[in-house]
Order: sequence, then C-alpha cells, then structure tokens
Amino acid sequence: MENLVRVQDLDSLKQATSGTKHYWLFKHSSTCPVSAAAWNEFNEYCSLHPNQLFLFLVVQEDRELSNNIEALTRIKHESPQLFHFSNQSVDWHASHGDITSKSMQEFIA
Repeated sequence: MENLVRVQDLDSLKQATSGTKHYWLFKHSSTCPVSAAAWNEFNEYCSLHPNQLFLFLVVQEDRELSNNIEALTRIKHESPQLFHFSNQSVDWHASHGDITSKSMQEFIA
C-alpha cells in the first residue's frame, strides 16, 4: 500500500507529512500480541481508505522517534498506540484494544 509509510526519525516524519493536513501514526511493538492485533485492525482500515496517509514506527527500533512523539504530543507513551493528526496536532488517539478499524471509522465519520 502506497499510503502506508514507515517513519524512523523526525526527519522522515516531517518529510512524509509535508503538505499533509491529516494523517494517522501508529506506534507498533514487534513483540506484543496486543500490538499485533491492533496492527491488523490498523491495516484493515488502511486498506479501505487509499486516500488517507498512514504512518507507523516500530518502538523497539525507532525508540528515539517514539520518545520525540511523546514529548511533542504530551501524551504518555503506550504500545500499541495510534494517533490521528490534523494540522500537526493530535485530535484523536487510542491504545491497546481500543485501536480498531471500527473506532477509526467512527472518529472520521
């Protein structure tokens, strides 16, 4: 999916979101079964919405970016964690079992 992009540092995040008003950002743990389930939900929603931008990072490999996101958003780090940004500000976020394709759809509706 061309609308699903991995970001690994602040520069790649800024580049991916340049000129974009709305996007999703998923903080994924590669070792957590809850994160695996949330990842599947995230990907389901992503596949149904090709005109939206979906970014992700892997917390074990992209720790510095994960920490930077916590500092920038002032939202305590959790994993898995999903944010929706509008005009560079978080307007929705969820973690763990609250990350579902349905909850994402309900937010956008």
